[in-house]
Amino acid sequence: MGSMANQPRMPERFGAEHGGEQLLREWLLARIAEAAALPPPHRFPRPQELVEEGRPPVRVEGLSDAVERLCRLAPPGRRTEEAGFRSAGAPPALFCRERISAERIVGGILGKEDGRELPPLLGSYGFPGGWENRLIWGDSLLVLGSLLFREGREGEVQTVYFDPPYGVNFPSCFEPFARRRGEAAPGFVRVKAYRDAWEQGLPSYLAHLRERLLLCRALLHPTGSLFLQIGEENLHHVRVLLDEVFGEKNFVSLISFRKTSAFPGKLLRGVSDYLLWYAKQKERVKYHPLYQRKRPGAEGASNYRWVELPDGKCRALSSSEEANPALLPPGARMFALGDLRSAGASERGSFAFSFAGRTFRPYANSHWKTTWEGMERLAEMGRLVVSGRTLMYKRYLSDFPVVGLTNHWSDVRPSFQRNRRYVVETVEKVVERCLLMTTDPGDLVLDPTCGSGTTAVVAERWGRRWICIDAAPVPLVLTRMRLLTSVYPHYALRNPVEGPAGGFLYARRQNGKGEEVGGIVLHLTLEAIAKERPAVEEVLVDCPEPATGSTRLSGPFLVEGLLPVNAEGKSSAEEGRSFAEGMREALRLSPVFAGAGRKRIPLEKLRTPDWPSVLGAEAVVAGERVGIVFGLEKEPIGENLVRKAAREASRKGYRDLYLVGFSIDAGGLERLRKLDRENRRLHYVQASLDLLMGGLLKWTRSSQIFWLSGLPQVRVRRKPGGEEERWQVEIVGIAFFDPETRTFGQRRADELPAWFLDTDYDGSCFLPGEAFFPRTKAWEPVGRALGATRERGDPEGRRSSLFAPGKHRRIAVKTIDERGTELLVVRNLPRERVKRPREALDSEFREKMENPMRPGVVRNAAAG
Repeated sequence: MGSMANQPRMPERFGAEHGGEQLLREWLLARIAEAAALPPPHRFPRPQELVEEGRPPVRVEGLSDAVERLCRLAPPGRRTEEAGFRSAGAPPALFCRERISAERIVGGILGKEDGRELPPLLGSYGFPGGWENRLIWGDSLLVLGSLLFREGREGEVQTVYFDPPYGVNFPSCFEPFARRRGEAAPGFVRVKAYRDAWEQGLPSYLAHLRERLLLCRALLHPTGSLFLQIGEENLHHVRVLLDEVFGEKNFVSLISFRKTSAFPGKLLRGVSDYLLWYAKQKERVKYHPLYQRKRPGAEGASNYRWVELPDGKCRALSSSEEANPALLPPGARMFALGDLRSAGASERGSFAFSFAGRTFRPYANSHWKTTWEGMERLAEMGRLVVSGRTLMYKRYLSDFPVVGLTNHWSDVRPSFQRNRRYVVETVEKVVERCLLMTTDPGDLVLDPTCGSGTTAVVAERWGRRWICIDAAPVPLVLTRMRLLTSVYPHYALRNPVEGPAGGFLYARRQNGKGEEVGGIVLHLTLEAIAKERPAVEEVLVDCPEPATGSTRLSGPFLVEGLLPVNAEGKSSAEEGRSFAEGMREALRLSPVFAGAGRKRIPLEKLRTPDWPSVLGAEAVVAGERVGIVFGLEKEPIGENLVRKAAREASRKGYRDLYLVGFSIDAGGLERLRKLDRENRRLHYVQASLDLLMGGLLKWTRSSQIFWLSGLPQVRVRRKPGGEEERWQVEIVGIAFFDPETRTFGQRRADELPAWFLDTDYDGSCFLPGEAFFPRTKAWEPVGRALGATRERGDPEGRRSSLFAPGKHRRIAVKTIDERGTELLVVRNLPRERVKRPREALDSEFREKMENPMRPGVVRNAAAG
């Protein structure tokens, strides 16, 4: 066999070729037969090895090793997972699209308020090696493959939190961005939160999960864990799938938690969701027990129904005291009655013991849990109590004021629908517990389905590194917003140089009532009391010591994607033709463009052009013949493609030309705007990345695969007068065209979900210095933490702060619409003062807004 030293491979797989796998299978079967003939424990005198050129040796020590290795192989006649992933071609590269620093943005926006300095210091956690957290836009299968094969991150992830769609044909519409409180929502847009219609139903759904679970397992550290969140409908199917991928022996627990409130119905209504917890290697899994404070009468503390008064007398709690322990007199101690006997007869432990004038013996087939000396010590300390005919001991609530968490999280309460940012938003406490149980500060957490960013937010709070992935644009916007506008508790670090990777500080602290409130509690057991041993210290990993002196924000993070920022023209003509064929097929199955608001723009008489050209399809929209151009799979629509498409449309007489792609770069967007002349209109149509999933997903007219984008209207002005050059950017709105009415409209700036500004754009990676979320009051928590008197200099979120030009003398504005479409407008800053009136809009824009029936497209109003 040829060498595979430079080829990526899945861990714990022998080979991709059928011959190599068959050879290994036959060798293992022979070793199994040999080991079975040996006496128990069926181990070879010396380990047996299979060595082949270019491959790591296979080593087995006995029957169990050989059987386990054989079970990992794919069934005969089926390709291994490694071969399947490798056959898909080279793993794709990931491109940096944004570098975001909350400290820089918050300092820039709130620090300039009223010209005063920011009162508290801003801070965030850092990690050794300059690590930056990663938010990645792309299909999780491709991104996970890139992390594993291209970046070589095998075994680096400590915990995976996977919250996939729960099944088939689940409702998944949602209103993507919150509004100001009390604001009406006439005609709001409902966008598909995720794809849930599978071409072959359950088999397609499970195939989708299986591919991603295999890659997640390969990325996990040997001590790592995976949590998969699922509903009851497909719980049994997914558990069988996880047994196959991880092995039945690596199942750890099935955790249930409340997802919703119960309403009356004809049949029993399910109110729980579930977490399937699997370990990479269960015998090595990292685990930190979690505890809850004991509350009398609650789970884990229901037996504390007695009280010892300050004078030493004991009595039962009254019903009012059980409901409210604060009614007890100062110095009173609640306790439960603990059994002093253990099952099983024992000569040493079956002695008679006298107490309070009575003699007690353990029942038949039982013995005392401690020795005679231990019983004497318990009596001296006032720990023994007679209950009927039985001798018991007092377990004070203060002996161990916490109770261990079980796999039923009854205390989790779902968020109300009106407070949700995402239709399937996970309760933060659920993710928090998973991370605290299975990771340490500084460990790496992976979420293949980012959603609203709960995993990223929780990982930030607890000092974990994170990588979050999503194919839909809206989740990335929501995650950015949550991370930028969150204020986190600041925990004391053991080693500030190492950051959270050095661990948090924990201490034992008590309040005025003597209750344990710190991160270290004493666990006083019966054995420790009887043998005069010190109490064991238990660490509550969710209660580190707080630190003071700064306001803690999210650390720096990258926004990455599978597409480069700018079109590079590296795709071959053959790749372009193949991709266009796939896009045409998707249009045939779902011939609808989603427009502004609730508009649906149907495409009729869709056909392939008569002769080869840059055009990918022709159709009829609102009675007009239109041209359709498809971008490329591996790069955005660029200026060159827009120019070619416009020439072709002119030759064929189209009044409207639609450019369909996964993204469009700044050059392409500007060329699209400038090429609109006379009776020609060019429109950008955003395509869903779900198209890259091939035949797994089912396409219908309601799938929302394509949506028509508007054009950002940006104004750049120079502040008049003064010796120092200062500029300001204003968002006028988003201009959009309605093909049915043939009129132009505009969505105001204050209706935009978000926009960002880079005041010194380098042409490749976007570095926002200001971030605006006009439709929400997202910055309020940061403003309160910093003592700001108002949200920002411009409450409506339309204008930036004044800024000096950077070394590139170029600014970039990124706008995000209600469907998550990101458009980048780039402007050069002229060196001479702008001549025209600073309050005037672009004349053509004004003319077209006043006369909407005139053909053409709204233009950007900008200086330079």
